[in-house]
Amino acid sequence: MRYKSIDERVELFRQFYNKTNQRPLFGFFNGSEFPMHRYRAAKTIPEKRPLHPGHFQVEPFLDDFEHLFDTHEKCGGDFIWSASAFWGIPWLEAILGCNILLSDYGSGSIHAEKPSFFNGPESVPVYSEDNPWVLKAGEFIEKAAKKSEGRWPIGSTRMRGIADLLALLYGDAGLIFAMMEKPGEVAATAKKLTDTWIKFGKFQMDIIPAYHGGMGSFYYNAWVPEGTIWHQEDAAALLSPELYEQFIKPCDEEIIAAFDHCIMHQHSEGYIPYKHYVNMGFDALEIHIDAGGPSAEQLFHTHIEILTKKPMIIWGDIPETDLEWIFTKLPAEGLAVITVVESPEMAEYVWNKFNARI
Repeated sequence: MRYKSIDERVELFRQFYNKTNQRPLFGFFNGSEFPMHRYRAAKTIPEKRPLHPGHFQVEPFLDDFEHLFDTHEKCGGDFIWSASAFWGIPWLEAILGCNILLSDYGSGSIHAEKPSFFNGPESVPVYSEDNPWVLKAGEFIEKAAKKSEGRWPIGSTRMRGIADLLALLYGDAGLIFAMMEKPGEVAATAKKLTDTWIKFGKFQMDIIPAYHGGMGSFYYNAWVPEGTIWHQEDAAALLSPELYEQFIKPCDEEIIAAFDHCIMHQHSEGYIPYKHYVNMGFDALEIHIDAGGPSAEQLFHTHIEILTKKPMIIWGDIPETDLEWIFTKLPAEGLAVITVVESPEMAEYVWNKFNARI
């Protein structure tokens, strides 16, 4: 495998966003996708009780950043490992005052509990940069930047979307009933959540240092233009196209308008609003190939529809049969693919196997 310099990889990503790349970008996500298993520092987080910012000491995570960056570089490929405020924390939920818990280490992730205080939009707390969770996110970013000394980029952390937050506050089924029975309340709640989302995003943008004229992207290892926020609306899968358009799309459009650049993450199972997304102001769309979900062949028309209008990143523990399909059936321009591997040796095997295709 030929290992590329950072400058070479950044140039490939510049071409990707302009859809002028002559071959698909191809890279690797090494190890578990579950944050508690990925970061050795997370092993000290207590189980089965509400967590507070003091449970997350930043310094041990900095050693993990070093390790993850070094291992990623050994894998080669076109992508660049990125740090962020530890993306295993449900940051927005914690900022809103929800309890966050690690049920057990084996689950691999921390979850937020439906808050007992929620009783409509008036009960949603006002965002403050003095919030202890906001301060902790800032500590992560600032110390990661100092540790990096420009070697790796930093990106925004995982930001669950407005549909995700509404589903937490109302409950999955409760949200659907609330949208039908009290649409004004849901819209007002969504507006307050959007304000918090934007303010926390801008807080991160203001302190993330530039990296080769851009920045990083926490989980996806993609170089992105400076000022890029990553977005997701996983709970949109609960909605109909009409409910998404009525309640969530206005919030997503407000988020897009608030930032210089925005990329949307989406899964491939259930309803995904990609038909809306391709006509909105996103710079690129990212779509998973999920275990047990549709194959690359089954997603072909979705992929083509996206690539016709937007650059697209495909992420997943992608089977070799799907990689073969992707690299032989999809156009190269605006296509980037990142697959999970267990080791640098596996990355080299996969790269060599598909090198002729890319």
